[in-house]
Amino acid sequence: MKGLVAAHSGLRYIVLLFLVIAIVNAIANLKSDKYEKKDKMINLFSMIFLHIQLLLGLALYAISDKVNFSSQTMSETTYRFFTVEHILLMVVAIIFVTLGRKKAEKQTIPALKHKMILRYYGLGLIIIFVAIPWPFIYNVGAGYF
Repeated sequence: MKGLVAAHSGLRYIVLLFLVIAIVNAIANLKSDKYEKKDKMINLFSMIFLHIQLLLGLALYAISDKVNFSSQTMSETTYRFFTVEHILLMVVAIIFVTLGRKKAEKQTIPALKHKMILRYYGLGLIIIFVAIPWPFIYNVGAGYF
């Protein structure tokens, strides 16, 4: 289980990096008349790493002792965070990123593709930042790795 936790925790930085790169790329190309293969690949890899992170997270959700379905789940911070808040917010963020990429690919005007990526990936990134169990914000026993 420790290996799975380490993989899930470490992959978060790769996911965040790719999302930030995708957002910066979208901002840089908002006025552009081009949507090149590199743009498509950045957006695709951001989504792929996010979905891998989801699979690791679902595996942890199934076996973690921080996930608890009892009468005390909502009254204890750690149980509530990992059982309800973290997974719900992360799934919502992944839905936004996935929908954003799908909507961007359907656009015919390159600037609109970048605008869709900026909007949906940006919203997904904000939700992810809120839902990550940062050790300096949440008292849920999570670390940086």
